[in-house]
Amino acid sequence: MKLNAAKTPLNENSKLGFIGLGNMGAALAMRLLAPNLMVFDPNPVHIAPFIDGGAMVGADATMIAEECDVIFACLPTSAVTESVLYGDGGIASRMKPGQVFVDMTSGDPAISRDQAARLAAAGIDFVDAPVSGGPRGAREGVIAIIVGGDRALYDNLLPLLQRISCNIFHAGPVGAGHALKAGNNLLNLICRMASFEVVSLLVNAGVDPDRAVDILQKSSGRNYATEITLPDNILSGKMHQGFSMELMRKDAGLALGMAAAMAQDMPLGVSAFRALQEAIDSHGADADMSFVALSFEAKTGARIRPK
Repeated sequence: MKLNAAKTPLNENSKLGFIGLGNMGAALAMRLLAPNLMVFDPNPVHIAPFIDGGAMVGADATMIAEECDVIFACLPTSAVTESVLYGDGGIASRMKPGQVFVDMTSGDPAISRDQAARLAAAGIDFVDAPVSGGPRGAREGVIAIIVGGDRALYDNLLPLLQRISCNIFHAGPVGAGHALKAGNNLLNLICRMASFEVVSLLVNAGVDPDRAVDILQKSSGRNYATEITLPDNILSGKMHQGFSMELMRKDAGLALGMAAAMAQDMPLGVSAFRALQEAIDSHGADADMSFVALSFEAKTGARIRPK
């Protein structure tokens, strides 16, 4: 794929745009907050903190396309990104050669490669740069940014990405970032379900859940669920992680779809996905992922949350 914008160095004076200020997008965009940042989100409530911080506000997404050198987008799905780029009033027709589109959506690698090819034909560069680590990681500047795209373009974008986080990784060509993010979230789901299952077992065996998680976190079974999910969201009683079951179903489904296309068997992934679907059937797709704990409590009789 022909490289375009990487030949033009980006610097602190480059005009930045950010489309999508939801739970994750807002946390990411806030790390870029500066007078040369222009933001857009259809919900004015999401925009208010950026106005207070001195950012410019686009009247719509096309204004960002027309005025910004680098356009970040953090949207729910690749289908939404496709609509923003090429749907009615899509921004692709307003973009110019030399611009860069950075897709921070947790998306479909096949769609990303197709979008990158179409933008490249117009002289516009594309990287997929999904993130992992949740809104808390974004706010603290430690979230993992997983970039798929040309290495020279990655190097050119690196100073901007370093304003968001200290943990930035070049995964490979376009689509590699989205592929790795989907695989990561499937692994997260497997570890989460396994951790809830084992903690339920230990509670039924007479171990206090706080004590069980504390010891597991210092042992070889530690993982993101024992480090963050259980102590911060379940054992605390907060029951809110800021990531819905539907988004997890989407990401894990992308990974299982990749496996199916390669005829690779994924028994652990399929089992975890089935458990997620059961939780969705009980609590609804929009329920926070923390509510998976309620499904395990119902199935096992072990109380994980504070009484």
